[in-house]
Amino acid sequence: MILTDIQIEAVRRFASPVRVEGLGAGLNILAAPNEAGKSTVLKALRTALTLRHTSKAQPFKDLLPYGGGSPHIGVAFTWKGQSCWLEKKFGSSSLARLDLGAERFDGEEAEERLQALFELEKVSKSEAAGLWNALLVEQGESFAQPALQGAGRASLQACLQQNIQGVTGTAEASAMLALVSKRLAQYQTATGKTSQRMRQIQEEGEQARALVATLLARKEALQEDISGLEQTRRTLAQYNNPERRRQDEAKLVALRQTRDQLRGLVAQEQAAQAQLSAAEQSVQYIQAEQDRRQTRRADIARLEQVLADAQSGHTQLSLAAGEADQKLAHAQASHKAALSRHQQARTMVSRVMHKAALAHNQQAIAQERAAFERANAACARLEKAQAALRIMPVDAAFMRRLAKAMQAVHQAQASMQAQATRFEATLLPDAAGTVWLNGNPCPVGPLSLTDVSELVVDGVGRFTITPSTQQSDALHAALATAQSALDSLLQEVGCHSVEQAESQHEARRQAEREVEQASAECMALLCVLKPNDITAALGALRQKLNEREALFAKEQAAQADCPEDEGTPPDVEQARAQEQDALMAVEAARAQEQEVLTLHRMAHTRLEQALAQFAQQQLALQRDRRELDVWVEREPDPALQTRATSSEQDRQRAQAELARIAHIRQQEEPLSVVEQGILRREQAMEHLREQITRLSVDQTERETRIRQAEGDGLDEQLASAERHAAQAQGELEAWERERAALALLEATLLQAETTQTERYLAPLVQAMQPAFSALFRGATLEVDTQFALTGLTRQRAEEVKDLSDGTREQIAVLVRLGFAELLHKRGAPAILVLDDALSFSDSQRLETLFDVLSDAATRLQVILLTCHAEQFTPLQGRMLSLRPMERFVVPN
Repeated sequence: MILTDIQIEAVRRFASPVRVEGLGAGLNILAAPNEAGKSTVLKALRTALTLRHTSKAQPFKDLLPYGGGSPHIGVAFTWKGQSCWLEKKFGSSSLARLDLGAERFDGEEAEERLQALFELEKVSKSEAAGLWNALLVEQGESFAQPALQGAGRASLQACLQQNIQGVTGTAEASAMLALVSKRLAQYQTATGKTSQRMRQIQEEGEQARALVATLLARKEALQEDISGLEQTRRTLAQYNNPERRRQDEAKLVALRQTRDQLRGLVAQEQAAQAQLSAAEQSVQYIQAEQDRRQTRRADIARLEQVLADAQSGHTQLSLAAGEADQKLAHAQASHKAALSRHQQARTMVSRVMHKAALAHNQQAIAQERAAFERANAACARLEKAQAALRIMPVDAAFMRRLAKAMQAVHQAQASMQAQATRFEATLLPDAAGTVWLNGNPCPVGPLSLTDVSELVVDGVGRFTITPSTQQSDALHAALATAQSALDSLLQEVGCHSVEQAESQHEARRQAEREVEQASAECMALLCVLKPNDITAALGALRQKLNEREALFAKEQAAQADCPEDEGTPPDVEQARAQEQDALMAVEAARAQEQEVLTLHRMAHTRLEQALAQFAQQQLALQRDRRELDVWVEREPDPALQTRATSSEQDRQRAQAELARIAHIRQQEEPLSVVEQGILRREQAMEHLREQITRLSVDQTERETRIRQAEGDGLDEQLASAERHAAQAQGELEAWERERAALALLEATLLQAETTQTERYLAPLVQAMQPAFSALFRGATLEVDTQFALTGLTRQRAEEVKDLSDGTREQIAVLVRLGFAELLHKRGAPAILVLDDALSFSDSQRLETLFDVLSDAATRLQVILLTCHAEQFTPLQGRMLSLRPMERFVVPN
């Protein structure tokens, strides 16, 4: 079998169609980076072979694309020289198609034919498994040896039995085991769980037992209703006893009469208590009134004595207040005189200080006048320097223009010199004065002739020297233009030569320095930061000086109009000393005045307080007399005493009545106890009525349920349900016995098969030995009856589980390769696909594994999926690629 094409669409990351290109016989390598879709391709291939197109299980959900859609997978392969095509589409628009040469199968028929071709076994409603699960090795599965069950185990056994079948008779045993397993599958699944039919029988038995339990519960409820009905009837008979009801009502009437009598006593007691309270209040009021009258008469006597004593104290306080008035007047006069002297001293200080200020102002004005004169002189020098600078036109800008004009003349002259004719004359000593150039004695040495020149040699002749005319006119014109521009520029400033212009420029620079120096002096004198502010600052200074001089003249005139006192001290210090002495005298007089004023206020305050207290006491005496007169007029003292005697008699009578009522109540039960007894009996009677009503309703309901149960035939239903439950239990026990027998037979046959398997494991070891010998030289393999390699014997025996990860991965790959070799020898479809395997192998073993895989690829198709392209470069195989397609292509 050779895979020739794989197409996938809407599978995980591949939303659009993509094809695996380059597939063919031998070794195939798909090298691509991580997340390129290699594992998705292998999962799609495995799904197409083992998953039914109608599946909705988890493997189908794992295929769903990220953006939504129905997974679509196509696989083209050759088998026995025929071109074959397998196509499956999952989801809502599911389909299955299998083309084997000219034959075509669709739907479930295609699924059954596919399972038969690849020897797959149905492990669930939507998934199949077999030896192919061990040959399509997904990422991470290469580290473990494949676990074979069912069809995978049978396929491998069929491969091993080809050469020894006639000797051992294992074919018949396998057929018997398959028959037993098929029969046992009716009772349990491959994993030992009960089958659907057996679960159905168990459920029917459970339902029958549940029905029996329900009917038994109903029967027990019926028995309870019957016994409860009898009890209810007896209870109702007791509750409806008329004699008992009459006795309860008689007791209730007697209690109510007792309660009414007690309530009457309570009312009498309350009335007596009210009379006692009124009598006590009256006695208390009369006693308080008598005490109040006695207290008020005592207060009147006390106030009369106090007023008599206060008359003598008022005279002394009046004399003390008059004496304080005289002392205050004398102190105020002394304070006023001290203030007058202090004011005169302050006036004297003011005059002296004003005179000193005038002298200081005169000196300051003189200094400001001198500073102004200096600033004015500096400004005059600045104006003179600025005027001299303005008449000098040769400034820096003009010199820059002059330099440019001179540069143009020099450039024109240089250009002419470059085009001039070189002439050099060397004269003998006796030839001097005989050779003339342009009318002048011919100079000795080299010359540059730019114009037509005439050379005259006395006694010889006349020679005309004409320089080259190439660009001569243009150069002359340029020189003339430059010279004319230079002359015009000099004429602007009235200069005849460049030297004169430079001299005038130097003079202007000197004038600029003088202006700068004068400007700096003016700014320093006038305290300004900008030269433009000099004029304004000078004017402001002049105006300020004039204003101060005018003000000083005005102050001098005012000083002259004020005549000076003869006693004015000559200086400020003496005036201030006199003013300070006067101030101290003022403070002493003020302190004396304050002291006298305090005594004055105290004397008048005592007098006013005494007068106010006398007036208040008089008012209090008058108020007390008026109140006492009102009280006596309203009720004289004899009448008040008579009312006090009567109230005391009423209080004694009320106390006697309360004592009588208390004695009677002691002989009877408390009212609260009687009322509680009435309430308890009323509630008991109400509860009895409710119980009668409830029991009547309960009696009716129980009678109804009993009649209904008798009408439904509960006993007949229970008997029928018990018979059905017993029948279901018997059927279940029979199924259990048959299942146990089949399980025992299967175990016995498996044991026999295992015994026989141990005898024909040699072909499996023989098939795997060459590859293992290439990788592990001199190693002996140990294979168990589950077709798993359990150990290697090299120098010593080693268990596979004790080896390194890399070695165990290499062993697992070689075991899978051995399975593929056995299938190929048997003539069954076989390929080997490895996804990212051998990543833990060292370079030396990897080379050996490459040789083993290359050798196997000569007999069957090997496909390697890897993200380590550089490691698999030494393998000379078909290089595969993933190519996007516009649409899914189905072969004709």
